[in-house]
Amino acid sequence: SSGINAEWPLRPGSMNLSEVMKEFGKRRVIFMHSWYTNTDSWSNASFIMRNVFLRLVIGQVLAGMRLSEQFLETTDHLDYTCVLPAGLSNEPVTEKPFTVNDDGQSIVPGCPSMINRADVARYMLDVIEDESSYRKIRAIAVDGPVSK
Repeated sequence: SSGINAEWPLRPGSMNLSEVMKEFGKRRVIFMHSWYTNTDSWSNASFIMRNVFLRLVIGQVLAGMRLSEQFLETTDHLDYTCVLPAGLSNEPVTEKPFTVNDDGQSIVPGCPSMINRADVARYMLDVIEDESSYRKIRAIAVDGPVSK
């Protein structure tokens, strides 16, 4: 068993949002989820991260996010982008370039496992009108070390 609870509230929430957006003729939506929503990527995490934090602490939250992503992939009327940042810090915005991975693994291998919330917001604002980000699930990281 995957441990995924199909009744998780994020999936119905994305369905409700989808229906309302369709009703009002709106297409563009950006979600922020997290690294590791795809359990296939868990093998890249350390033993403690994988078997304690991911599995026991936030596993159900990540599963709910993944169900939402899977639902969005079935829609034909939304230009969605799911932004998957690493761990979040509270440092000020930077001008560091982003590394983006949209291969489905929900992580950015070889990049810092922390990102400033302000940089996540900067990325989300940068892609609002970027059609190359439409209908994508994108893990993001910044290049170089991140202050914690």
